[in-house]
Amino acid sequence: MPAEQATAKAAAAPSRLVVFDFDGTLADTWRDIATALNRTLAEVGLPGVEGPDVRFWIGDGAFKLLERAAPAENRGDLTLEQLFEVFRDHYDRCLLDTTEPYRGIVECLDALAGADLAVASNKPTRFLARAIDGLGLKGYFAVVLGGDTLDVRKPDPRVLEHVVERLGARPSQVWFVGDSAIDIETGQNANARTIGCAWGLRGREELRSARPDYLVEAPDEIPPLVLGTA
Repeated sequence: MPAEQATAKAAAAPSRLVVFDFDGTLADTWRDIATALNRTLAEVGLPGVEGPDVRFWIGDGAFKLLERAAPAENRGDLTLEQLFEVFRDHYDRCLLDTTEPYRGIVECLDALAGADLAVASNKPTRFLARAIDGLGLKGYFAVVLGGDTLDVRKPDPRVLEHVVERLGARPSQVWFVGDSAIDIETGQNANARTIGCAWGLRGREELRSARPDYLVEAPDEIPPLVLGTA
């Protein structure tokens, strides 16, 4: 299709906003998170945790992750804030050691070029922004929200409402794409269409229980759904 026709077609199409979760949806991050978490626990004299546990704990933000790995009865006088300071230093050093986009994600984002794209994650902004930039994905997203960008986090619908406000124009369709029940709940709470990603960290059963509008097995299934060509 000639560039002029493609531009005209994109301009005529109803505006679509696709908001992605990050960990477990756009990028395979859990190994670096587990490394930083276990280095943190070792530094403060607490027992380490297993990879499968870390995979399931990711998605609720760093403080919830630390609380699950080091419950109050185990950490003594250490506060979560103190643990986070240690974790932050370790994660800063290994953030991109093994983290990479899932296979097909870049091609998916390219195929969604006619839509507005955003990221809404419960990951702290300092880590989220650096990861997106380091993976070469920054240019795809009009808005990037971390878990500490607002005074609310997923699954609060105000997260998506804020993304829409930041764009300056209300899209005719809003989609939320994620790998966890929290992501699906976020979209549902904001009356958005929802896509569950079976390749992520939480598994198909959790997603099925959350009842997304669509459950996909690979990133290349997303653009036809969003763009109405499925």
